[in-house]
Amino acid sequence: MIHIDRTDFEPDVDWVNNADALTQQLINSPDEISRNNIIDGNEGVWRELKDFLLSISFNKCWYSEAKDVYNHLHVDHFRPKKIALGIDKVNYGGYWWLAFAWRNYRVCGGVGNVRKRDKFAVRNNKSNDPNTPIEDELFYFLDPCEEEDVLKITFNQNGEVTPITTTGWDYDRARYTIESLNLNFKLLKEARKEIWIKSSTLVSEIQNLMEQNDLAPSVLRRGQIKEKIKHLKELVQPSAEFSATVKACLLSTGLVWASKIAA
Repeated sequence: MIHIDRTDFEPDVDWVNNADALTQQLINSPDEISRNNIIDGNEGVWRELKDFLLSISFNKCWYSEAKDVYNHLHVDHFRPKKIALGIDKVNYGGYWWLAFAWRNYRVCGGVGNVRKRDKFAVRNNKSNDPNTPIEDELFYFLDPCEEEDVLKITFNQNGEVTPITTTGWDYDRARYTIESLNLNFKLLKEARKEIWIKSSTLVSEIQNLMEQNDLAPSVLRRGQIKEKIKHLKELVQPSAEFSATVKACLLSTGLVWASKIAA
């Protein structure tokens, strides 16, 4: 998971106007059945934004950074539309008024979206209507759109995603997110392990060349170092799959130069 920066991104004005009109219909609806009918009858509205949302994340899942191994990519409602299950699996009410709010959308691989489904546990200040601010909620899911949240997980050489901490609220949120999105899905772990090995091998090769070049400077070796560092830098770009895993690998080496590339 890396930070998804939506600054300067905005859907087409016609889409926004249609979404706003549908949201107003939801607000004016007399009951839950009427609201659900509006939502069910307009499922295509959020699907229209899939390509737009993918353009923000370089065609990657916002939670896993995967393009293919996490299955077909879906448009996920971060706060679910009709039902919101708490830690105790009780329904505390969905966020129907956000059904057509594009900033409530995330791109999620099918594996994670199926597992996530209606889960959205809130510790305090649960919002249940458009007049109660969602900004006051203390919710469990780590949000890739929040820069601080993506710092609460890391990766290891086995391709596993793990919480940064071992206790406390940050740990609870990270564990909940990992489990609820199936972020240690077998194929995901294998893909992350593969990129870790690739990155680790590059680091070892570069370090070896640097040590040799320090003892016996060589223009040829310097060119080899430069080329391998270029490759490593490509792997940490936001457009690269599993870039956060590569950064975790670089930081784990304890090498200053590798940590600078990860920064």
